[in-house]
Amino acid sequence: MIIFHILDNVGVSCTAYNSSQVQVVASSNTTTMTKRPNPTWSTPTGVDAPKLHLYNSFTRRKEHFVPQGPVVTWYSCGPTVYDDSHMGHARSYISFDIMRRVLQDYFGYKIHYVMNITDIDDKIIKRARTNYLVQQYRQANPSTDQIYEDIAAAMAEHNSRIANTTDQDKKKMMVDEIEKVKMSASAVKDSRSTGSVAEVEKNIDTLLTTASGVLGEWLDKQKGSQVTENSIFAELPRHFENSFNSDMEALNVLPADVITRVSEYVPEIVDYVKKIIDNGYAYEANGSVYFDVNKFDGEPNHYYAKLVPEAYGNQEALQEGEGDLSVNPDRLQEKRSPNDFALWKASKPGEPAWLSPWGNGRPGWHIECSAMASAVLGSSMDIHTGGVDLKFPHHDNELAQSEAYYKNDNWVRYFLHTGHLHIDGCKMSKSLKNFITIKKALEDHNPSLLRIAFLLHSWKDTLDYSSNTMEGSRQFFKMVSEFNLNIQDLLRRIGCTSEVWGDAEVEMNNAYNNGRLAFHMALCDNMDTRTALDSIRDLITEANKYMRSGTKVNSQLLVNMNSYVGKMMEMFGVTLSNQSNSGGQGGEKLIGLYILSQNPNEALRQTVCVLRIQPKKLE
Repeated sequence: MIIFHILDNVGVSCTAYNSSQVQVVASSNTTTMTKRPNPTWSTPTGVDAPKLHLYNSFTRRKEHFVPQGPVVTWYSCGPTVYDDSHMGHARSYISFDIMRRVLQDYFGYKIHYVMNITDIDDKIIKRARTNYLVQQYRQANPSTDQIYEDIAAAMAEHNSRIANTTDQDKKKMMVDEIEKVKMSASAVKDSRSTGSVAEVEKNIDTLLTTASGVLGEWLDKQKGSQVTENSIFAELPRHFENSFNSDMEALNVLPADVITRVSEYVPEIVDYVKKIIDNGYAYEANGSVYFDVNKFDGEPNHYYAKLVPEAYGNQEALQEGEGDLSVNPDRLQEKRSPNDFALWKASKPGEPAWLSPWGNGRPGWHIECSAMASAVLGSSMDIHTGGVDLKFPHHDNELAQSEAYYKNDNWVRYFLHTGHLHIDGCKMSKSLKNFITIKKALEDHNPSLLRIAFLLHSWKDTLDYSSNTMEGSRQFFKMVSEFNLNIQDLLRRIGCTSEVWGDAEVEMNNAYNNGRLAFHMALCDNMDTRTALDSIRDLITEANKYMRSGTKVNSQLLVNMNSYVGKMMEMFGVTLSNQSNSGGQGGEKLIGLYILSQNPNEALRQTVCVLRIQPKKLE
């Protein structure tokens, strides 16, 4: 329409137009223009684009990431929900979330992300049972003398367990527990002599709370086999699953696309075990079913302990994987080989039970992930993630079971394991009194600072959670936030300028392009977020130098850079704060631009410029 108007203005009318010719009719003659051939064009030589490589635990080196299909299938080992989530959980799930965001929001992969909740487990059964027995004991309202007598008997039994404990950290924790009980008992004794009835009752309540662990073990030995109601074993994991979900939401961890709970997949697990038996890789013994490691490992197309071959035959690790309630002489004698592990456990009195072809029982720990992941993702997945402590036996057993089920050797293509978390250089342990829950960590630091601390470390290496680590995170957060505020202040003072470029602008833009390239190269290199943040730090340093150069700056260029930094931090899941209280001023700026500008195009450009730098408030 615009072309027609122009032609009309010069006294020329357009009578015909198509793809082969244009005919223009003037006042006295007609001119016909024949279509000219298209010019030749060749593809630029270009450069080889960097490709994403991930550290694969199978090969123990970085491998080119090649998904099997248009959607990346990903299974992540979830928590065993019997206690509050701690910073060790945060180490894994914040790291998985960062990796997921990078693959999805930076590299553009479509992802189907599945995570399990382990709500049937030896630890859950024991904790639920002892909690229930202690609760029943308190409701019975025993006399103070009876409480003294029972706790004395429980402490004597506890001391015998201490004598047989070889783990020094665990032994120290058990000794500390005894000392706390003694102090509480002493407080009750003193208050009975000099205090009021209310004070005595308060101290008795404190004693029962302090002694709940010791007393619970003693009660469990006496009455644990009498606890038969399955609902007792369901309440505890539901409570801590909700607590875990609240912690993940507070940490800004994206929810999984699919959540699988063991208690909801028992029929699928039974069918999975039956097929492994039918395939010749498992056997039944006294109501339990065990995986035949020697049979599997002896096949030419199978290999047991792919992830940690050197751990093959490690009986301490294997027995830990079987669970405290499942390691006893009778159970061990049922196995054809000490390396075999339980797929299905015959339930003993005091344990939850489900029907199966082999009798009442419950799933083994390792089989749950195989059956649930297979139910959702099928015979082969792109990515499986978990903590490094799960490599053997849990993940190696998962692989063996699943490959025995499918008769393949590629149930998982890329196994990614996050590193350990240490507290001030030491392994996190209750016995060392450095055990930190996620809720406690969030009392001390906002979620963005915790996330930046993880970004400043490689996801596969050990992370030391310390005051120095958090100070480094705080300084980076401050730098990015202040850069954002400086750009806002610059726009308030000079507006959104885009002048003719000089040497300084060319140099600044080169630094911007180099920074973006360095950022991209870092993420291609095993999602190296530490180096990626270094590139952002270097870019902000160059931008600050440019702003302090004393020359008239191109604010549009700086707005572009600030927008890029903000988008990359948002992509990582970091929320930047608006510490300047400038929301109102920003709104006034937008109104003022419309009123004062004589050029509507300039007003629109200024408005877009300001909108691009509005920060998000810290949630």
